[in-house]
Amino acid sequence: MSFTPGLWPREEIRPAKSYAELAVYKALRANLPRGWSAWHSLRVRDRNNLLGEGDFVLAHPDRGALVLEVKGGAVEQRDGRWYSNAVALDRAPLDQAIGYAKRLAARCHEIGTPLPSFGAAACFPDVAVDRQPSEDDLAGVVLGKNHLAWLAEALPGIADRALPQPREVRAGWMDTLHRLWGETWVPTLSLGTRAKDLGDRFALTEQQLDTLEGLAENDRVLVQGGAGSGKTLIAAEAARREAAAGRRVLLLCFTKPLRQWLAARLEGHGVEVKTVSGLAWSVVNDAGQGTAARDVTETDYWRATLLRAGDLAEGRWDSVIIDEAQDLLEEAWLFVASIVGAGTRLWAFYDPAQGFWPERKPPTDLFERATRYRLVRGKRCPPGIQALANRWIGEPHDEAAIAAAFANRTLALVESPSATALHDKVGAEIDRLLSDGLTPGDIAIVSLRGHKAADAIFNAPAIGRHAFVGADAPDMEERLVADS
Repeated sequence: MSFTPGLWPREEIRPAKSYAELAVYKALRANLPRGWSAWHSLRVRDRNNLLGEGDFVLAHPDRGALVLEVKGGAVEQRDGRWYSNAVALDRAPLDQAIGYAKRLAARCHEIGTPLPSFGAAACFPDVAVDRQPSEDDLAGVVLGKNHLAWLAEALPGIADRALPQPREVRAGWMDTLHRLWGETWVPTLSLGTRAKDLGDRFALTEQQLDTLEGLAENDRVLVQGGAGSGKTLIAAEAARREAAAGRRVLLLCFTKPLRQWLAARLEGHGVEVKTVSGLAWSVVNDAGQGTAARDVTETDYWRATLLRAGDLAEGRWDSVIIDEAQDLLEEAWLFVASIVGAGTRLWAFYDPAQGFWPERKPPTDLFERATRYRLVRGKRCPPGIQALANRWIGEPHDEAAIAAAFANRTLALVESPSATALHDKVGAEIDRLLSDGLTPGDIAIVSLRGHKAADAIFNAPAIGRHAFVGADAPDMEERLVADS
């Protein structure tokens, strides 16, 4: 069970005007039979939006659920009618309990955890009951004041009379009762909702709009910004605006996954999107001088290819925009210079902190007279993640933001007991994220192991029970991604 069996609430009765219910609650707290659980004031809403409430619902995992209707005052029956303190009752003692029991059973069946059996009994805590009523629906299922001190002994017999023999018992039905009763609710946003809420982080800020306006006024621009400051967002929007103005636009980046992401968003806008190495290879190959790379990570091969492309390239674009500029080789910048004519705009976006190679940087001579912008406010990352990234690269950071992110589960540390258990451990985390409202396309596994590491997690056929794709897969936005 996901709850602790026993009486609920633990400390005191739910708000009720009935002193009779308070007396029954106290008796259950002192004398609930072993193996039973009880909930005071369990409310449900059925498929027709009709509400129902049981004064007490008692349950045993092998027997079923018993609705206990509490009637206070001097309860008696005269001339076939029922009275409390000499006032005629509108309904017979069990009518409300039976109707509610049926509604509760139907609700549990809708959820998929049907009750093994269900029934109803009555308790008159203000009157002693020496013998049971003769009315057949009540005979043997009534508790009186004198029974309250002996509930542990009296209730099992009442249940035997009130409950039919149980059908097949399915797991989870008592958990359903507890959930329907409602133990704890703290207003929070699920991880899935928070992930979707990040969408508003991609709206342009006033600073980003100012940067866009500044780009349009300058032919040579260098924009520096940290992770999440909007560099890629501004680069894509700038390319879109340039193309809308009738210019021939080339948007370059370093990595293939980013090229695919940008190409998908700029499809139909007249922007040519390439990786720098991919464009260089096309230039060389179109000239009949291309050779296949034995390994995409072979730096010497790409250095030679970029140099040949620089000799062969022709500048046919009005605007060249570069993202991930911190990762370009010196030979790549020579190639870029060869395709940038005298009247061509060149705008580059970079972040030194995100560079894999500290020695690589935009060349001074190419941007000697460039207008420079610095984006200082990160918007994509939640504060805790941004602070952790800053700590990792040795920049000033907010430890309180990191602590808060761990507290609200934006960040979490999960330890694997062994290397062999890693895949199952990560798979279990994926299951948890999916159950919290995320979709596979919201989840990525990022490994610090390079692509040459045979035991990297993304070289496995699956992670737990989950299939996945690499970051350069065409359908990566809808699929679980695992990559370096």
